[in-house]
Amino acid sequence: MSLSLLRRADRWLARRVTRRLVPLGKGPGVLSISFDDAPVSACRLGRQLLEDEGALGTWYIAGGLTDRLEQGQLCHAVADLQSLAAGGHELGCHTFSHRPCARLSPDELLAEIRRNADFFIRDVGVPAPRHFSFPLGDYGVLSKRLAATHFDSLRLTRPGIHQGQADLNGLYAQALYADGLTATGLQVLIEQTAASGGWLILYTHAVATPAVRWGCTPTQLTQALRWARQAGCDILPVGQAVDCFKARATRA
Repeated sequence: MSLSLLRRADRWLARRVTRRLVPLGKGPGVLSISFDDAPVSACRLGRQLLEDEGALGTWYIAGGLTDRLEQGQLCHAVADLQSLAAGGHELGCHTFSHRPCARLSPDELLAEIRRNADFFIRDVGVPAPRHFSFPLGDYGVLSKRLAATHFDSLRLTRPGIHQGQADLNGLYAQALYADGLTATGLQVLIEQTAASGGWLILYTHAVATPAVRWGCTPTQLTQALRWARQAGCDILPVGQAVDCFKARATRA
């Protein structure tokens, strides 16, 4: 069996083990906006667009990318992260070095998690993150099991709407890229989320005009936020959404 097939089989199995299901309960649909790697444009323009709509978001941070170029985009500075946290936005973990997790040994992944936690505590001056996103969407059985012992949620890059329940150890997320989902397709997903009382997580990287690879335009992000409001969805960071659904389950 080829290495590619082995990795696909590992991801397939990972989605079916070490699950941590939470019922979504009855209530409005929820939209979460997340940014991977946290380019400067996401930290500043992306943040401003969310706040213009009265919303907060989640930024998944790899401390090793601070002040560096990733995929041609300048990433966050420490001051950007401090400002986001002070503004009530959520900072998540994306490992420290942004290395594909399924290709790391358990000891290497644990070191990445601990190093990123130290970065947040020592350099940013905030507590270690409680929510995690797999860099490059790369995960497997071992990496999922280990990460699940350290975080309250693990986010994938697998598209889909959570309806009825969500696996906190394998959260689906839909890419919001300029060359990806059409405006009509995005609006339909949001309307389906609202109608089902589900949970839709969107992720992107940069927020720029003209559009860049692995990023969305300001218009796309603003449309998503406004369509969610019009459809009656709540817009919550990932961690607040998790808390919301747990509270619903307790009241049920």
